[in-house]
This record gives sequence, structure tokens and C-alpha cells, in this order.
Amino acid sequence: MTRYVKVALMGSGYAGKSTLIKLLTDSKKKLQVNYQPTAGMDCGTITLDSTTKVSLVEMGGQSHFEFMWADLMRGSKMVVLVTESNPKAVLKTRQLLHKYKDKFNGARVIAIANKQDVEGSMKPESVQDLLGVPTYGMVAIDPKQRLHGYKLIINGLRDLLRVAA
Repeated sequence: MTRYVKVALMGSGYAGKSTLIKLLTDSKKKLQVNYQPTAGMDCGTITLDSTTKVSLVEMGGQSHFEFMWADLMRGSKMVVLVTESNPKAVLKTRQLLHKYKDKFNGARVIAIANKQDVEGSMKPESVQDLLGVPTYGMVAIDPKQRLHGYKLIINGLRDLLRVAA
């Protein structure tokens, strides 16, 4: 029997949540970099082994979709906050974190400081200081970061999953 583990991705629009899902679930060599807002939600699945799959559920980042976020987070074992790595975006992500933290229901929370390739990006350590949750740098449009992304998800779920390394 296959076991599904739910991971919710939340953050503002343009943070890179959809791109992160594509990075982790598609085998494409080149990822599209044109911004296309997510209408409501998006999802993808990572197969870890013959009995375990991770369902990635992205919540559309535009404020008019926030009414769905609590429902989309329900049952998540981990919440991944995805933020651009500029100060304005990180502060907005911090507001979202505080607004929804009571909806996490014991889920593990980490952050991805995306777009580390953009000039003037904050270092992941600085983003972590502002958010108060473990934070990891990433460039979600870079297929070379696929393994790094897998490791973030698997390590975040380590206590819940027993999978072959």
C-alpha cells in the first residue's frame, strides 16, 4: 500500500512555489522562467520509494486565494515557506507566517530563500533571522538544484519517513 505524505508550499505570488514543484517533479532540463500566477492551487508528487510518495501542494500566492490556505494546509506534515530573497518579500513572508502559524497543526516548518541568483539577495542566514525558522537558499529555476531540493524535503520529513538514502 502506498503511503502519501503531504507537504504544503506557501508564500506570496512570484516567490517560486510552482517552479519549485516543477523542479522536483519534472525531469525537464530547462525550466520556464516566465511568471504565470497559480490559479488557486497546484500540486506534484515525488516518489521516494516503492511505498512512499510526497504530495507537494502549492497554495496560490495572490491574496484573493488566502481564504483557501487553511484548508489546503490541513493534513500537511511539513509547511515550506517560499520567499524571494529580497527584504520586502521576506518581511511579507514573515507576516504570512505569523498570520497562519496557528493553522500549521504541528507540521514541521522550513523556509526556502529562493532566487539567490538575483543581485542583492539576502543570505539564507539573514532570512532565517527574520523568519525564525530553518531557512535554506535555492535557485528553483536551476535544474542542478534538483537534488538539493529533494534533500530539503526528505530531511524535513526525516522523523516521519524511513526511506533508503
